[in-house]
Amino acid sequence: MARKLKLAAVILVGVNAAWACGYIPQDLWHLTWRHALAWGVDPYLVAAVVWVESGYCPQAVGRTGEVGLGQFMPGTWQRTTGAPPEWRAHPEWALWATAKHLRELYLATGDWRLALAAYNAGLGAVRSGRIPASTQRYVERVLAVYRKFLGARG
Repeated sequence: MARKLKLAAVILVGVNAAWACGYIPQDLWHLTWRHALAWGVDPYLVAAVVWVESGYCPQAVGRTGEVGLGQFMPGTWQRTTGAPPEWRAHPEWALWATAKHLRELYLATGDWRLALAAYNAGLGAVRSGRIPASTQRYVERVLAVYRKFLGARG
């Protein structure tokens, strides 16, 4: 009986966490701003990337193993942060890493659209000029969300 109650509690906690997805809690908004500004990236752009990647759901897991707010793969996470891969699910680390990675990709490409494409498809795809159509759609989705966030600020 105790085991069933524990399982029910875990399921209920998971459901409540899922209900928190699809909006930006104030604490995560403040962290987004702090880390974006620290890395010299527009906070609305970081927020748009996180929104498209995970809907601001810290527990988000992608089809191919991406984890957390920024949907990092283990190798990209390691190169970007040097931190253990399990930290990808930690909201503050994920926001810090998302801003840092976007800045690094911008410095590598010199263009924010290409940086967004590299965030999705990898820097190798961008440098080779082989950006998949799905990545081009991703860039447009991020920019559409970015414009909506900019419009909502007033």
